[in-house]
Amino acid sequence: MIPKCLKFAFLLTAAYPATIVPSIALSQSAPVIEENAEQRINFSGKLRMLSQRVPSAACHFSRGIDVEGSAALLVAATEEFEKILTGLEFGDADLNIQLPETNGQTLTLIAELRTLWEPLRTAAEAVANGTATEAERNYVLNENLPVLRAAQLLVERLVQQYSNPNATTFAALVLVDISGRQRMLTQKMSKESCILEGDFETTVTVADLETTMRIFENSLDALQYGLPVVGVLPPPNDTISTGLGGVQDDWNGAKPYVTEVLAGNSLDLDDNTVKFQQLNVTMANMNTVVGMYVDAAATLVPLDNM
Repeated sequence: MIPKCLKFAFLLTAAYPATIVPSIALSQSAPVIEENAEQRINFSGKLRMLSQRVPSAACHFSRGIDVEGSAALLVAATEEFEKILTGLEFGDADLNIQLPETNGQTLTLIAELRTLWEPLRTAAEAVANGTATEAERNYVLNENLPVLRAAQLLVERLVQQYSNPNATTFAALVLVDISGRQRMLTQKMSKESCILEGDFETTVTVADLETTMRIFENSLDALQYGLPVVGVLPPPNDTISTGLGGVQDDWNGAKPYVTEVLAGNSLDLDDNTVKFQQLNVTMANMNTVVGMYVDAAATLVPLDNM
């Protein structure tokens, strides 16, 4: 019998429609419990965020917005993506991933992600060094979504591989996954709003930004108050509840600027800088909350017991 927490419609697609819970398939084989499961989900989820932070930083740097800060973020995000991807494959004590990956299907997904990541990394490094051609810059801005989709597939696989559908672990990893996806959405909004205001050849549309913002807000609301019908537990402790409230405050500070872009209004340099930095603050504090979910994972109560 399928537990209640699995009876939700997992329909996350490449375009990220207005859904809250990402797509996670049930394994047909015996589940595997691994001590660092939460860390693997956390860091694989962080790859999603970094896939969007790289083009966001590249866009802002190219437009002369917070040049020093955007350049530093571009370099740091590129380096962190590489470290996490390597750690997920071979293990990394710094990331608390103690053992190398041995599952063949997971290793295939890691290899596929790396194949997509390598040319994006090369182009991003050229942008950061100030040596990028227009083609390299446009590659970073327009070819990042395949990396995001491949990272999402890896997250789904790791949740499937390292969770037990009949235990608390699955509900815990769903929360780590959803909260982790919020990090990505802040950077996707940052990227899309920057590109829409810039003079770039791109397929990004106002509808893309509107959808990203809607998913972020719906998911934040579900995390703050719980949404049992789709398997989302309410905050497991007051610390997480307070942290999510802080993220809400951060987002309230960024939203007016994003809304201006959605309305087709141009922001001046100062407002663009505030938007860029405020979305980064929102991401950073959301990242702290994800860490709280990782720490609290062992204490979560399954929905069937609530």
